[in-house]
Amino acid sequence: MKKILAILAVMLVSTTATFAEEGDKWVGVNLSYGVNNKFKNFGVGGKLQYEIKQNLRLEAAANYFFKRTVSEEWGGYSASQWDVNVNAQYLIHVAEKMNVYPIIGPSIMTYKTGDNIVGSGYHTRFGVNLGAGWEYQLNDELKVNFDFKYQYLKDIDRPVFAIGVCYKL
Repeated sequence: MKKILAILAVMLVSTTATFAEEGDKWVGVNLSYGVNNKFKNFGVGGKLQYEIKQNLRLEAAANYFFKRTVSEEWGGYSASQWDVNVNAQYLIHVAEKMNVYPIIGPSIMTYKTGDNIVGSGYHTRFGVNLGAGWEYQLNDELKVNFDFKYQYLKDIDRPVFAIGVCYKL
């Protein structure tokens, strides 16, 4: 567990150092829905975005997915999850105040399971995000977004849908 926390700390510190440079900075919140063949669950999260070059942005995000019990077909266990992502996004202007963007970046997910059959414990998976997003800037300080990404992680690949709002710093 200490190794996982150290890796997460390094990822967040390196991303924070990048955000300290000049460029547009945004902070936001997300509501997410993750799906895989075993279970589906809702999540909440936060994110920081920084435009490192014109049309190229880095996003650091963390999400917590609420505990969900899996059907008896899969052993009846329950699981809660959290993930940390650092994604690159290339902004493509499609209309005034509207952008679409591809999403790519590393992901770390930890989930806790609990049952009477397999046992309980924490499991950590490293992977990659691939997806796309859409955003609309409401005014100079506020924008809304919709993201779809597929998280490729060992044993728990899944699509994640998210809606969010960001405030310009």
